[in-house]
Amino acid sequence: MPINARTARNSLTSAIAAIAVILAAGCGSQSSSSAGQPAGQQSSVAAASTRASAATAPASSSASSSSAPASVPSCSTSSLRITLGAGGAAAGTDFTVLDFTNGGTSACTIFGFPGVSLTDSSGAQIGAAATRNPSKPPALITLAPGAKANATLGVANAENYPASACKPTAAAKLKVYPPNQTQAVELPFTATGCAVSSTRQLSVTTVTAGAGQTVPR
Repeated sequence: MPINARTARNSLTSAIAAIAVILAAGCGSQSSSSAGQPAGQQSSVAAASTRASAATAPASSSASSSSAPASVPSCSTSSLRITLGAGGAAAGTDFTVLDFTNGGTSACTIFGFPGVSLTDSSGAQIGAAATRNPSKPPALITLAPGAKANATLGVANAENYPASACKPTAAAKLKVYPPNQTQAVELPFTATGCAVSSTRQLSVTTVTAGAGQTVPR
């Protein structure tokens, strides 16, 4: 019986050792298969992980800003039709409405004060250009094709000034520069201008949306 017990213990010890060897071999095989994975497959796994992370990440602010619509261009002189509307008079000043109509095929913007001056029949400027009347705040206006904006021109009566301070001169035209443009148009206009440039006879408002309204007399 002692011999059989010792034999049993030896057999059990051998079995445990064999199991340990098998388990160690299995772990080594799994580790080596991962370590021996081709570089291309490792890169694919890493790329897939990166894509998954990106898919769950919040969108950046640059993405939203890149989707903002392009700005609408300014209305050029060539795209505008400029006409004179009905005016009025008050406190020794005659008023004339300047209408700006988008004659193009796409929208454009207009902002600020037009440049206006009186000229003689040959196109020579008479006196100073119009000063800016701050009675209306400037606002950016988008004009669809055919839409209008307007400004109001005030021309003080030449008789309001001493002859020496005015030097009355017959005017035959208005030279009008649309806001922020360097090309002007000339429109027939009859008035008596002051040739002395220090006499500020003309004033003009900023453009506002819509056709101009008649100024009450």
